[in-house]
Amino acid sequence: MPGTATRTNAAGSFTMRVRAHSSHIVYRVVSGNRRTPTWASDAVHQEITLAARGQAVAGRPLTLVASTATMPLLEGRALTLQERSGAGWTTLATSSVGPDGTGSFTITPAAAGTAVYRVRQEDHDRGVGHVGWFPSYPLYVEVLGAASRPSPAHRIAPAIAAVPQDDLAPRSARKAFQTTAAASLRWGKQIYDFDWEFGESLTDRAVIGTRRRGSWTDVTTGTGRIALRNGALQMSSNSEGAGRAGSYGSLVATLGGSATPAYGRWETRAMPMLTANGTTDYVVKAELIPVADVATGCDARAITLFEATPSTTGVTIGAKAASGAAWTRRLPVTTRDTFHAYAVEVTRKRITWFVDGRPVGKVTDRAAVSGQPMTVRISMLDSGTAPMKTTRTLVDWVRGYPAGTGRPTRGGVRLSAGTHTTTC
Repeated sequence: MPGTATRTNAAGSFTMRVRAHSSHIVYRVVSGNRRTPTWASDAVHQEITLAARGQAVAGRPLTLVASTATMPLLEGRALTLQERSGAGWTTLATSSVGPDGTGSFTITPAAAGTAVYRVRQEDHDRGVGHVGWFPSYPLYVEVLGAASRPSPAHRIAPAIAAVPQDDLAPRSARKAFQTTAAASLRWGKQIYDFDWEFGESLTDRAVIGTRRRGSWTDVTTGTGRIALRNGALQMSSNSEGAGRAGSYGSLVATLGGSATPAYGRWETRAMPMLTANGTTDYVVKAELIPVADVATGCDARAITLFEATPSTTGVTIGAKAASGAAWTRRLPVTTRDTFHAYAVEVTRKRITWFVDGRPVGKVTDRAAVSGQPMTVRISMLDSGTAPMKTTRTLVDWVRGYPAGTGRPTRGGVRLSAGTHTTTC
């Protein structure tokens, strides 16, 4: 580990201080041809829930209580209450974690209707350790009019304490580490590497890379949340347990402030997991989009690293051009509960796709290359049909590489040409 070298004292002992990892990791100390026994560290994961006390009525005070009971006590940690406003969140109030692991807020809803709240545990730094901010799942609260009476139809959706093990990948999936395109073609040093190994939040910059800039924005329109946990970015459509009726809405994580040039390489390792039944699959995908299209959400010039519906075998790769041209290929890849490394290389003349280090597709039509600075967007998109199948997508890491390094790219089946109707 970089920065961990030290010397023994006169008694032959030593002390090392290292940044705590946010996932399972095994340590040992080596000196010459001697080494200590290994020691395993298993991180305790963050969790926070939010619940309302009593019936919410417009114009009357309402108390919301945040609980961190399922994680170690971090007394005094700052808490922020937010209300969903369009595609984002507006801060309403602040509090802190008390000696019992809870914090409370008192607000006054202005109008009747459905209000959606969440609470954020804010960054917590002690010594060399860092615990990044972490959100609760959204809490839906039905606010009655001042003259209304509570009825069974106006129940507050309960907040469910998530079980930490639910957020872990199956053991079989966690054991397998696929070959990557970066390793097989020797792409070299990353421009950025979001590996999320040290307790980061979505807005922390990359720990590794030649340009360690940028942060992730999270947009959720329903019951889900996007957070970092167990050394991965986790997109969860809902928490599990009694009281949750199903999953609604889309989730989108976009990398901002760290755009690579128009030409280069990008790679990610991801796995969708279905955790409960529902009527419709989420569409899970990772894309490159021009930075200029981020604000509108437009995908008329997107390059798709992979697109999948978890209950169906197969992924789609492809590209779109502003002219309406499109190129796609369907691959027989099983995505449910299985990690794969997906990559794309973009040059002036060619786009090449990779799965687990192997070239699986190419386009040589220059119209497919926008020539614009690109960034990464990862999504779980609903179909507008409720409830969706409760789904959790784990993104182990996201990396960007410069163009022109390593071995030449060869191979890949030519994608089928067609058209698309996306307009922006």
